[in-house]
Amino acid sequence: MGSRSSRAKHAEWDLDRLAETSGLSRNEIDRLLIDFKQAAGRDGVLQMQEFIPLYSRLPGVQVYGTERLEEQARRIFRTFDRDHTNTLSFDEFLNVIVLVNHTLPRHDRIGYLIRQNSNEKRQHMNGMISSQYGHQILRRICDYYGSSSGQEHLYWKQIDPENRGYVTHEEFVNFISRHPDFNRK
Repeated sequence: MGSRSSRAKHAEWDLDRLAETSGLSRNEIDRLLIDFKQAAGRDGVLQMQEFIPLYSRLPGVQVYGTERLEEQARRIFRTFDRDHTNTLSFDEFLNVIVLVNHTLPRHDRIGYLIRQNSNEKRQHMNGMISSQYGHQILRRICDYYGSSSGQEHLYWKQIDPENRGYVTHEEFVNFISRHPDFNRK
């Protein structure tokens, strides 16, 4: 949710909050980093075929059958590969970990990812989400759910009917958390 260069790097993540939001302990996160580095090899990023085995071991993912799991993994991979390099960095992989943790309410997971990835902490001006950042997030969510291109503009108009150019973080997260188009598995 943001280009790779604008995202917080792994070292900048609050690991206690990440553990809470991901449902993994700090030791499990450290183990995933080791596994990620082994799978990624010297280039330090995962290709799709390297991602699927790691993804399949995440908590909550095993509920899918093998075919469904691979389909879901491919969809998630494409969603978080925002620079279209056909690779995922560890920071992008951390986003996946949070997204698939269904033990935490959807509202909390989405809110965390929006805060974590905004370069408006940087883009997140005093608890507000700008139109530009809102459109970026909505485009990624539309990509994930297979919505048609341009749909994010219609969603933004629903969130910001007064055309202020910003909405509160809470308004934005509530819209995404409650909208039926974004609550399909």
